[in-house]
Amino acid sequence: MATTTATSTPAYTVEPTPFPAPSKTTSGYANNTLTTINRISFTDRLLMTISQGDRSFSHWIHVPLAGASSSETVNPMGRNTNYSHSNLDEDDGDVDLLPRSDLTATTLLGGTKREDEIVGQTLATMIGSAVLMKRPSEERLLVLGLGLQGVGEMGRQGFEEVVGLVLDCL
Repeated sequence: MATTTATSTPAYTVEPTPFPAPSKTTSGYANNTLTTINRISFTDRLLMTISQGDRSFSHWIHVPLAGASSSETVNPMGRNTNYSHSNLDEDDGDVDLLPRSDLTATTLLGGTKREDEIVGQTLATMIGSAVLMKRPSEERLLVLGLGLQGVGEMGRQGFEEVVGLVLDCL
C-alpha cells in the first residue's frame, strides 16, 4: 500500500513586526536623577512607567479616565462649569495646573509609605488630567508604575521636573 505525502503551502506569510502597541520613551533629569518615562498605548489601557536610576517599580496606581471624560459638570481645567472665571485673578495661572477634581487615583500595589502614596496619587491625577486635556474623549484606564528615588523628599521642583518629562512623553 502506497502512502502519499502532501506538502501544503501555508495560506499566510509570517512577517516580523514591532511590538503591536504604540509606545514612546523619554529620558531626562528630574530631581538631579536620570529619569525614564515609558508609555505603551494598549486598546483598553494606557500604561506609563516612571523610573529613576536602578529603582524597581515599587508603586502601581490606576486612574479610570472613562467616567471623567464623559462628565459634563467639569471642564478640562477641573473647575465646575458653574464656577465663574471672573472670580479668578487674571494672572493666576496656578489654578490651571491643578489636577482635575473628578479623577480618582487608586493604589494597586505598593505605596506603603503615606508620603510616597500622596505624591504618587497626585502625580497619577496630574497625568490623567494632562491626557484628558490632550484627548478629551479618552476612556482608557491609566496605569502608572513608579520607581522614584526619595519620593518623600522630592520637593516641588523635582515633582514639576517629573511632570514635565511625562508631558513630553504623552
